[in-house]
Amino acid sequence: MRNREKNLKENWVYRIIVILSLCVLLIYMYVTSEDASLTRVGGKFVFYTKTIWQAGILILMSFILFYLLESILEYKSQNTILSEYLRKAQNELVTERKALNDLKSISGDRIIELGSFIVTISDLAKELNSVLETNLLLRTILAKTAELLGSNKCAMFNVSGNKKEIILVESIGYDKERLLNLHLRGDETLGLLGLSLREGKFYSRYAVSDDYDRKYILESDTLHFEYCQPIAYGEKVLAVICVGDTREGLSDKNVIRILSAMANLGAVALTNTILVEKIKDQSIKDGLTGLYNHQYFQERLDGLLISAIASNKPLGLIMMDLDHFKRLNDNCGHQMGDAGLKNLANLLLAKAKGDDIIARYGGEEFVYASPGMNLSETAELAEEIRSDFKNTVIELEGVKTKCTLSAGVAAFTPDKTRDMKKNVLIRMADIALYEAKEKGRDRVVVNMGDKNGDDRFITDGK
Repeated sequence: MRNREKNLKENWVYRIIVILSLCVLLIYMYVTSEDASLTRVGGKFVFYTKTIWQAGILILMSFILFYLLESILEYKSQNTILSEYLRKAQNELVTERKALNDLKSISGDRIIELGSFIVTISDLAKELNSVLETNLLLRTILAKTAELLGSNKCAMFNVSGNKKEIILVESIGYDKERLLNLHLRGDETLGLLGLSLREGKFYSRYAVSDDYDRKYILESDTLHFEYCQPIAYGEKVLAVICVGDTREGLSDKNVIRILSAMANLGAVALTNTILVEKIKDQSIKDGLTGLYNHQYFQERLDGLLISAIASNKPLGLIMMDLDHFKRLNDNCGHQMGDAGLKNLANLLLAKAKGDDIIARYGGEEFVYASPGMNLSETAELAEEIRSDFKNTVIELEGVKTKCTLSAGVAAFTPDKTRDMKKNVLIRMADIALYEAKEKGRDRVVVNMGDKNGDDRFITDGK
C-alpha cells in the first residue's frame, strides 16, 4: 500500500512538469503567431520552424491528454480499490465487534457459572465439615459429585491402609451387590480404578486408551468406569470416586475441575472425620488390646438386650478370665502378660461376626456378647475359644510360654428368661466364671439359671 502511494505521488509530479512545459509552449505559439514581422523578416525558415513547433506542440498535447486520461482512469481504479478496502475493513470491524459482544456474553455466562460453582463448593464445604462419620461422609461426597456432574452411574470406594483392600461404600446406577461381592483388591485387574488408586492421580478412560504404556490395563477392566479420582491426604489414598457417565456437553476439563474440587474438600473433611473417630475410639476402647472398654460394653449391652427382647431372639454372653495371670506376670514379666492379653484379644476378634461385642472387662477379664446365639451355641463358642487359646504360644523376645483361661456362659432366651435385666445376665455369666475357677480352671461352665437368678451349672471341657 505504501509503495502504491509513493508511485502515485511520483506520477503526479511528472505530469505537473509536463503540463507546465505545455503552458510554456502555448505561450510561445501565441507569441510567434501574433508577431507578423518575424515572418516577413525570416521568410520560410521562420514559417517552417513555426510549423514544426506547432506540430510538436500538438504531439505533446496528445501525450498530455493521454497521460491525463490515464491518470483519471488510474485515480478511479485506485478509488475503487480504496473503496473496496474500506468496505472490507468495515465488514471486518463489524465482525470483530460482533465477536467481541459474543465473547462478552460468553464471558458473562462463564462468570455466572463460575460464581454459581464457587457458591456450591462453599456450601458443600460447610456441609461436609458437619458430617463426622466416615461412611456417611463418603456417601454425601458421592451424592454431591453425581449432582454436579449430572451422573447416573458413579461409585465410592473406601481404601484400607495398605491399599490392598477396596470396600464399596455406595453406588448409583451400578449393581451394588455385585460390587460388594467382587472382593476388590488394588491390583491391575481393577483397570482404571486400580491405576488411580496405586498412583494417587486422576485418570480418564480416554487418556489411558491413548497411552501406549498403560492402555493394556483397560483390557482386563471389568468395571468400565470413565473417570477415577482418588481422595488423598498427603500420599495416603483414603477413598476413590469413580464415575461412569456425565451429563451431555460437559467437557473433560470441567469434569476434572469438579472431581478435583470434590477430592480436595473430601480429603480435608475425611481427615477430620477420621481424627474424630480416632478420638472417639480412644474414649471407648482399651489402649492395650484395642477392644471396647468396660463402660462402652455396658452401654452396648443395654441396647443388645432391648433388641433381643423386642425381636424375641436369644443373646449369648461369655465372661472369660486368664488363669494364674499374676503368676505369668511374676515369672515372665508384665510385658509377657501384656502379650498374653493381646493374643486373647486377637483370637476373640477373629471369632467375632456381625453385631458381636467384645470388651476388656477389667484387668485380665474379657467379655463377649453375641446377638442371636442361644445357650448351647454360646457354650460351643466359649469352648472353642478356650481350646484355641490353650494351644496359642505367647512369645516375647525369644521367650515362649502358654496360658489357659476359664469361661462362664449365660444367655437370654425368650422362652425362659423373658424380661431379663442386664445386671442379672452379667451376674449369671460372672457366677459361672467363678464356678469354673473353683472347679480347677481351664474349663467352661454354663449357667442355665432363669431371670430370677436361680443358678444351675453345666461344666464342659477341661
